[in-house]
Amino acid sequence: METKVVAINSLKEFEGNPRKGNVAALAESLKANGQYKPIVVSKATQQILAGNHLWKAAQSLGWTEINIVEIDVDDEGAKKIVAADNRLADLGTYDEQALLDLLEDISLEGTGYQPADIDDLLAILDEQQAPEFGVAAAPAHENVLATTTLEERAQRYAERTIRLLMCEFPQHQYIWAMEKLTELRERFGTDSNADTILRMIAELSNSEVPTQ
Repeated sequence: METKVVAINSLKEFEGNPRKGNVAALAESLKANGQYKPIVVSKATQQILAGNHLWKAAQSLGWTEINIVEIDVDDEGAKKIVAADNRLADLGTYDEQALLDLLEDISLEGTGYQPADIDDLLAILDEQQAPEFGVAAAPAHENVLATTTLEERAQRYAERTIRLLMCEFPQHQYIWAMEKLTELRERFGTDSNADTILRMIAELSNSEVPTQ
């Protein structure tokens, strides 16, 4: 497919797009990284099939032109592309360690990640390494069985000083929650999502966060 540059106002938002994207984060990415992938547009209608929020972000920055690829597609095909573009990204998962290694090697500017996200990754990896109750310990050596009782595992877990609080949200609620946590970090002057949540709990319960 051939990429070409068009006037940004010549394109149309896809009507009924179900995705609620973070335009501010995309604008930050455009400022830091430029446009590194084209918007996908229906040749017949000039409606955006993939990249609606990137287009809005570019508009917010005052861009007058944008890179696109045009495809020939009927109405049903256009809708399927919109659905697939939104859903297939949701189905992916992460290798947390690989992601942490990547983020620690770069500036976070324009990536959509915050320092608090690194804190969350560290907590997830730490929790993954915690012993699981009721599961036999892995052999310490190929021919030597390492036995650990449930009581010993419980004691070892109890001695850990970090705990992970996992919360599951639908995608649209997760995006909203992350946006609000970012705003609250700035309001409270906190450095991580964990500190921000503790601050909210303390204020709402009229109490103080324990220090130890």
